[in-house]
Amino acid sequence: MLCPKCGYSEGNHVEVKKTDKEFFLEWWTPTLGLEEAKRSWEDKVAMKSREAPMVMSDIDGHISMADGTWVSSRSKHRENLKRNNCIELGNDVPTQQKVHEFSRKDQETRKRQIAEITYSKLKYK
Repeated sequence: MLCPKCGYSEGNHVEVKKTDKEFFLEWWTPTLGLEEAKRSWEDKVAMKSREAPMVMSDIDGHISMADGTWVSSRSKHRENLKRNNCIELGNDVPTQQKVHEFSRKDQETRKRQIAEITYSKLKYK
């Protein structure tokens, strides 16, 4: 008996790898016809190159490390972190630094110090 995919006998079967396009066309050609299946493939390729919205699934339930309560969803996880004054760290490096706010008096003092240092260096040159 011969394998319908590779043409060899069952004992000498050779696995033939198909490209995504070949698999797609083989699957959809009987239903859509070859020309429509090719157009559908081109649409699929074009869709991959465009930006598409990402949908993130909900997380599995787990026990909170902060207080030992059961957390059943992503929103409850964020709520639990906030309630326990915790932050979530991952592999990402924080990009936004905390903005330091200075009072008006501190700003004026700092400007004066910078000006004094700058002008004192100019005097010595």
